Amino acid sequence: MTIVGSRFAFRAIVLGLAIVASPARSEDSAQARLSLDLNAVEQIDQACRLVFVASNATGKSIGEMTLETVLFDGGGKVTRFTLFDFKDLPEGKTRVRQFDLPDTQCTAVSRILINGAASCTGESLNGTECIDQLDVKSSTSTEIAG
Repeated sequence: MTIVGSRFAFRAIVLGLAIVASPARSEDSAQARLSLDLNAVEQIDQACRLVFVASNATGKSIGEMTLETVLFDGGGKVTRFTLFDFKDLPEGKTRVRQFDLPDTQCTAVSRILINGAASCTGESLNGTECIDQLDVKSSTSTEIAG
């Protein structure tokens, strides 16, 4: 094999290894997620109940998570800024949390924005995981963003 051929073969091997290794790294980072599903929106007398399903696959237990939450009406106007305390979220577990918004009609809440984390604590956490690894979705007609 010539020097040119050797260099080509070496580059091909390095490129091939990089391609093979890349999906594994992508899958690892894709698996380290904190998912939050707005699962139900129910009118309970004069309160709007929001039900969330939270699944922690970050690789670390969250001792406390409180999210800054902004509610918007159908016209895009901010109607409320509030904190939702999700309490603890053990690693590898799913938890259901519900929040009642007094004196609120659910039909008046068209969009929810997770604005940030007021707290995100736990052993081996740097405090940003609750936002950095957050995936939000809605199983309702109410939009959610993060």
